[in-house]
Amino acid sequence: MELKDAILKRYSSRAYLEKKVDIETVKQILELAKRAPSGVNSQPWKVYVLCDKARDNLVKEACELFDKGEIEKEVYQVYPSERPDWYKARQRGAGFALYDALDIKREDTEKRMKQARKNYEFFGAPVGIFITVNECVGPNGWGHVGHFIQNICLAAVDAGLATCLQEAWAGFPSLIKKHVGYGDDEILWCGIALGYEDSEDPANSFRTNREDFESYTKILKE
Repeated sequence: MELKDAILKRYSSRAYLEKKVDIETVKQILELAKRAPSGVNSQPWKVYVLCDKARDNLVKEACELFDKGEIEKEVYQVYPSERPDWYKARQRGAGFALYDALDIKREDTEKRMKQARKNYEFFGAPVGIFITVNECVGPNGWGHVGHFIQNICLAAVDAGLATCLQEAWAGFPSLIKKHVGYGDDEILWCGIALGYEDSEDPANSFRTNREDFESYTKILKE
C-alpha cells in the first residue's frame, strides 16, 4: 500500500469484528512505528499491549468503575477548559456525526452513556494498546510521541487493520498502572483500539471532515 493511500484510509474505527489479531503482526507494527523522529533520538515513549485474558480483565474492571461513575482524575488535561469557537465547532461536528450515524438523539442520555462505555471495551477490538510519555519531556517530547502514534495507525492500515486513538483511557491512570505496571516516571497518554474493522456497523459509516487548505496554510514568497 502506498503511504498516501494509508493516510487517506486511516480513520477512527469504533466497531470491530470478533477476529483475533496475530501478536506477530502487532510486533511488526510497533517495530515500524519506532522509526518515528524524536528530538536527539530521545524516543520518550513506552508501549503496553493487552490481549486475551489481560485485555478482558481490564475491560471488566474499567466498565464496572464507569458504571459506578468512578472516573479518576486525569494526570494531564486532555481538552482545554477554555475552548475557542473554532475548537468547539469542530468538536461538536465530530460528536454530532457519530450520534447521527448511530441514530442517538441529543436528549437520549442512556444511549449516549452506553456508547461512551464502549470506549472501555476498546469498541470490541481484540487488542488494546497503551502509550505513555516519560515525565521528563516537555511539549516537544509529547509531539515526538505523537509521531510514533501516527506511525502505529498507518502501519496498522497497511497490515489490513484499523485503530481508534482513545484519550478516554486518560481517565483511568491508576487502573491502567495496576494492570500494565508502567513506571512512576511515565504519564499515561492514551489507549489505542486495534483490530479488524466492522465495516457494516453504523459507527464506522461516517468520516470527519477536514478544513480547507487555505484555512490552515499560508504560503510566503517575498
